[in-house]
Amino acid sequence: MFMAKLLIASEFYNKLLNRKDIQILIDYDGATPKRDEVLKLIAEYLKVSEDRIAIVKMENLFGQHRLSVHCHVYDTAEDMKKYERKYVLKRQEVEVSGKTG
Repeated sequence: MFMAKLLIASEFYNKLLNRKDIQILIDYDGATPKRDEVLKLIAEYLKVSEDRIAIVKMENLFGQHRLSVHCHVYDTAEDMKKYERKYVLKRQEVEVSGKTG
């Protein structure tokens, strides 16, 4: 595991989609962390299960050991499979049946 410090930049609850839209800044040491490591870190920090979190975007901030992460935290795993875009779920290797788009 890598050493990291998290800071929630913004948080908004979307009632229509049953999720929180969260923007997180992560300061890290060493190499850029992988998506699954970031997912575990966010789940531990927010005290939710990993199957309810969808990481939409991760980007390094230029010249810094800092990541900007946009993620969605759903109320249930079923809501995530229902509302999240297919390519985002595929990145996280979530099994989806019958979802198009």
